[in-house]
Amino acid sequence: MNSDTSIHDNFIRSILANKKMARDYSKNYLPPFISRQLNFTTLTQLSDTYLSEELKKTMSDIVYSCHRKGGKSAIKVSLLIEHKSYPDKYTISSYIFSALQKQAANKKPLNLIIPVLLYHGKGKWQYRRLSDLFDNIEEDWKQYIPGFEYVYNNLGALTDVEVERLNNKFLAASFLALKHGFEKEWLGHHAVQLLMLASQGPKELQKGFIIYLYSRGRLKEEKILNSLPEQIKRTIMSTLDIYIEKGRKKGMEEGIEKGIEKGVAQKSNEFVENLLSNTSFEIDKIAALANVSETFVKKVRTTLNKKK
Repeated sequence: MNSDTSIHDNFIRSILANKKMARDYSKNYLPPFISRQLNFTTLTQLSDTYLSEELKKTMSDIVYSCHRKGGKSAIKVSLLIEHKSYPDKYTISSYIFSALQKQAANKKPLNLIIPVLLYHGKGKWQYRRLSDLFDNIEEDWKQYIPGFEYVYNNLGALTDVEVERLNNKFLAASFLALKHGFEKEWLGHHAVQLLMLASQGPKELQKGFIIYLYSRGRLKEEKILNSLPEQIKRTIMSTLDIYIEKGRKKGMEEGIEKGIEKGVAQKSNEFVENLLSNTSFEIDKIAALANVSETFVKKVRTTLNKKK
């Protein structure tokens, strides 16, 4: 992934790796007949990834398991995050085949997977089934083409008002920022509103939101800070001080860009430390979850062991 894609990737993953955010996201964007049958108190993030090595170059996924109500078997809800600025009609097919292949390789009964495509690119994405990719094929022949549905969540197709209606205001602010992630002027004009909404979220996620907003928008810092309550202002300043202090001498814009790069690396480091300390996941699973190399995970583990 290029650096621009990595900024989107790290921001979205930090949000949807949070159980409350993933739960609220699922409740709002899964089809009602699915969400009504799920017991969201059982929602659990898994170390699984269904991405092949080739697919990892352009997208990421976060896999959750959730039991059905009435003690019925669990299903897997796979949040597929597509970052391309243009739509790729083969994405879902490639992903589903990769997922089934990985499940089959484990030689266990197949689990139902509900792929959820979260798209926020520039180009329009048309919902397509696999059979739609075959030109001029007669109906009788379609019985030999695998058929499946997926949940398509296109932020660009939602109005800002629809996004703002989310009960989870931090999630609303984040999705508005992602929806307009390629519009620096819009982000600058609406920065105060977004920061006010985001202030209702967890502190650790607020910092990531601030970093993303400042990296994507054309923000006038002094004007923004003067329009915000003191508590939010302190959170912004403390966050930016960590990431752009060294860059201030070369100008705010350059400082923010350099600080964001360091901030992304630091967030990856903290995420890996958390997984090492609180889970029994293997190195390769942690690397896949954090979207880093196994070498990076090993270095973090060595550093972490020295602190003990």
